[in-house]
Amino acid sequence: MAIELVAVGVLAFIAGATQTSVGFGSALVFVPAATLVVGPESSVAAMLVAVPLIGTVLYVNDRPRTSLKDAVPLASLSIVSMPAGLWLLTRGDEDILRLLVGFAVMSAVVIDRIGGPSPEVERRPNLLLAAGSGLASGLMRGATSIGGPPFVLYYQWLGGGAWRFRSRMFSSSAMSGIAGLGVALFSDVFNADTMPAAATTVSPSRSKPFAYSNVAGKSLTRVTKAPTD
Repeated sequence: MAIELVAVGVLAFIAGATQTSVGFGSALVFVPAATLVVGPESSVAAMLVAVPLIGTVLYVNDRPRTSLKDAVPLASLSIVSMPAGLWLLTRGDEDILRLLVGFAVMSAVVIDRIGGPSPEVERRPNLLLAAGSGLASGLMRGATSIGGPPFVLYYQWLGGGAWRFRSRMFSSSAMSGIAGLGVALFSDVFNADTMPAAATTVSPSRSKPFAYSNVAGKSLTRVTKAPTD
């Protein structure tokens, strides 16, 4: 078990480095790989703990940053559908969970191929699209902890450039992640089997944003941030 937890810690560090640079992707990187090591339920439990911690640290230290109110509609609605995803996680067959993880990864790949946020276009928020994205994200987050793809699709549609996209993803990860963790605490996700992996991600999650930004992340951040006025 010790070797498995070391692998989980390394994967958590790599996953956090990914989110630091592009604004999302920690669970997308971590869960498929960690599932092969500790299984889907432990992998999801680990990211349910790590994602809000990563998102909060990144948003607080992000400059310039968007308002938290941009994330309220999506984050709030994601909580509504998250219990259904958690039910799938705790009651579903492990093979089905692996398929759900694969579906979440493939959806992220498709969304990535659609294209990044346009710096020239910034649309007004659309409550209907936000509702659909939030509900889809909550379901995916509960079942696989990969709740980012619907947020990515919506924020790409909003436009406004790369720095706004990153900041919105940071704030959404923080708000939906913290609330989602609260919801998960009332489910059967955290137990004697899943807690070791969840606890292992805490330390890397706290240190990786700063470690990564001090190396390659600084150059990536300069490219994607707008100058402060």
